[in-house]
Amino acid sequence: MLIDNRDGLPRGDSDSPVLITGPREGIPPLVDTQQALQEAADRLVTGTQPVALDVERAQGFRYGADPFLVQVRREDVGTFLIDTHALPDLSVLAPGMREVWLLHDAEQDLPNLAQVGLHPQTLFDTEVAARLVGMDHFGLAAVCEQVLGLALVKDHQASDWSVRPLPPDWLRYAALDVELLTELYRRLSLSLHDLGRWEWALEEFDHVMAHPAPAPKPDRWRSLPGAGKITSRRSLGVLRELWEARDAVAREIDLSPGRLVRNAALVRAAQQPPRNRRSLLSISEFRSPVARQYTDTWLRAINRAVTADDSELPARRIPVVPGSVPDARHWAHLDPDAFLRLKAVRAAAASVGEELGLSSEVVLEPRDQRFLAWAPLDPSMTPEDAVAERLEESDARPWQRTLVSAPLCAALTEPHQFLQDHPRD
Repeated sequence: MLIDNRDGLPRGDSDSPVLITGPREGIPPLVDTQQALQEAADRLVTGTQPVALDVERAQGFRYGADPFLVQVRREDVGTFLIDTHALPDLSVLAPGMREVWLLHDAEQDLPNLAQVGLHPQTLFDTEVAARLVGMDHFGLAAVCEQVLGLALVKDHQASDWSVRPLPPDWLRYAALDVELLTELYRRLSLSLHDLGRWEWALEEFDHVMAHPAPAPKPDRWRSLPGAGKITSRRSLGVLRELWEARDAVAREIDLSPGRLVRNAALVRAAQQPPRNRRSLLSISEFRSPVARQYTDTWLRAINRAVTADDSELPARRIPVVPGSVPDARHWAHLDPDAFLRLKAVRAAAASVGEELGLSSEVVLEPRDQRFLAWAPLDPSMTPEDAVAERLEESDARPWQRTLVSAPLCAALTEPHQFLQDHPRD
């Protein structure tokens, strides 16, 4: 299907997307001085169009997820590529960024934008919008192809954006990431209005602004691939000490922990703790030029765990915090009744989603499904009131509560019957 795009963008074709190889105004210069930043601020304040933004990081290369480049575009002003390593405070741009912000997967970028002094007043997340109109693929490139019939070159998505100077091809890629957001906003807005889901979108955007990023999980070392096979508390203690030592060193030298010592090496060392320098260095990852410099650090970490009292060692499994919801993978043996309720809740969300052409995870997020299913309904309340109270305590938005309340009442009151009436593959 041919698609007539606006603002000088080429005609698209959703069946055979047209490749966009460069920004319409060419590759903009890098903004890396205070004077150039002020000039960008002066130009941005003259615009009236929405503000399209993106952030480039160096995840997998540097420690953490700090921003190294921020892209800003207004259709009536142009695109600015701002070096946030040279200019860590972009608050001077704020007066020219008071209109709606356009981001794709804003949850990832809003914390970085806050780091540099930028905060939205209004948000439109094109990924969230794509989910709400029923798209199955919602990465930026996929959405552009489906909605605009235009294809983006995604060749530097995983590059080390801390590199300086930034190559021209990288700057071209960065500019293209904000090149199509305004037209996406226009078309997705129309789709949301046509489907009667505009208010749903507003609730979702407000939720993203209020909850830009989930808090880090406790005991992150337990999530390393292979850690689940370790059953000895002593070995788990070695893994924890090595993970914490690696994290501290990586932070100090600003290097991604996985580039310092790979996760698999930590698990291997925990399974058979090295007793001396020679046995540690028999694990190849600890012999790398960088990791080898910290051999004494790794050995001290192992020794702390090996000599620790039993009371200081971690539990074999993550202790369940009173009132928390356990991992759903263990429900079948922990609480078969809760597992049955979870299957019924999932079926309820899926049935609503099928009617609307939406994923069940859009209708009700998996963590909310688990929260609703874990505890039985309060028998002193009517099912309707009990479900309403549970939904109020959950993270579900008002539009979701309206859609799922009735099916959840049926699912949680008679889960066996509901599953028979709503069989799932």
